Amino acid sequence: MTTTQTYQVYFKATAQAIWDGLTTAEQTRAYGYRCPVEYDLAPGGAFRTSPSDEMREMGASDTIIEGAVLEVDAPHRLVQTWHALFDETTSAEAVTRLSFELEEAWEGVIRLTLTHELDGAPFTAALVSGSMPNTGGGWSFMLSDLKTLLETGTALTG
Repeated sequence: MTTTQTYQVYFKATAQAIWDGLTTAEQTRAYGYRCPVEYDLAPGGAFRTSPSDEMREMGASDTIIEGAVLEVDAPHRLVQTWHALFDETTSAEAVTRLSFELEEAWEGVIRLTLTHELDGAPFTAALVSGSMPNTGGGWSFMLSDLKTLLETGTALTG
């Protein structure tokens, strides 16, 4: 499994709308796995993802991903640590590094580049790549669903 995964998606949306879609609980509840995030958007600030209601019903813990903010240049760049706590396997793996870069590709179009450095986390790498059966579509699904939500007002699954 590749230890660094990079995804690029082009949005017909503002950088601020995409940023809010990535960093606010209100938005992250509306697409993808519907898990609210909490960010203290300052270097050293905490990051936390809570499970969706459906995940809670299946026994998920109160925090399913945690990390720390390393760099912030809103709404253009966010670098953070990212540690999946889905189960004993992901919890035992190394903390990973995640970055979001938003830049204008051309007028009215923003390119989002997500880079996830996954050294020491092979199981997490398989999960976020979307290659594991019955575990969702990973980052490709998340970013596609965010794009659909921002461009149409409706998420893929909603």
